[in-house]
Amino acid sequence: MTESSDASGKTVPAVRRAIAILRLLADAGGPLNLSQIARGADIVPSTALHILRELAAARLIMIESNQKTYRLGTGLLELAQAVVRRTEFADIARPLLQDIARRFDVTAMATAALDPDHSACVASVSPSHSMSLNVTVGGRVPTLSGAAGRCVAAFSPTPLPELRKRFSRIRWQTPFDFETWLGQVEQVRQFGYAEDDGLFARGVTTLAAPVFNPDGTVTKAVGIASISAAPEMDRREAIADALKTSADIISRQMAD
Repeated sequence: MTESSDASGKTVPAVRRAIAILRLLADAGGPLNLSQIARGADIVPSTALHILRELAAARLIMIESNQKTYRLGTGLLELAQAVVRRTEFADIARPLLQDIARRFDVTAMATAALDPDHSACVASVSPSHSMSLNVTVGGRVPTLSGAAGRCVAAFSPTPLPELRKRFSRIRWQTPFDFETWLGQVEQVRQFGYAEDDGLFARGVTTLAAPVFNPDGTVTKAVGIASISAAPEMDRREAIADALKTSADIISRQMAD
């Protein structure tokens, strides 16, 4: 656990415990009660209760009074959105996403890895004149999920056993095996883009192209999401070409 400290270098226990609680709730995947939080964060229950009340006042957590449980609050999402909207990647990607959304009547988005286990949407553009998905900026998903996750995996130095472990932690809507996924990852290297036809989110087709870091790794991608059936092959190739062109432009601009 990372210790929080003030300007003198001394640790600040209250801040450290609050961070521990937030991380615990983030990893839990659902609401936790007071005893679960106190035990998981190694905090005395009475102290945990005081911290939870302060976090709730700041809307960083939500209290579910009927069940006496706690979960992450919308205040965290607002903070995350404020951060991701101000990234260089989002600024460069946004006009390119607008063009793709307009041309193909799909939601276009840019995603970036926050850490080895989580990615977030940093920019999203939906066509204004048709039904489309509303992708929340700042929303977190597993880093290796969806089409964008295959792009990250294709150029990752992560050892195969670790990739397998991370793959197994993803809640796929349509279960499939690691070897099949690995084959799809290999196709990203061959064709320059990835696709996911409802495996991660049922009824949602995503395509993505990798945005390269200067060292050749990938932690970012541009993509599209559609609530319709998978695009016809000719249209899919046109979307993929547009994504690859946009990803190449972003890669070069961010390397300058």
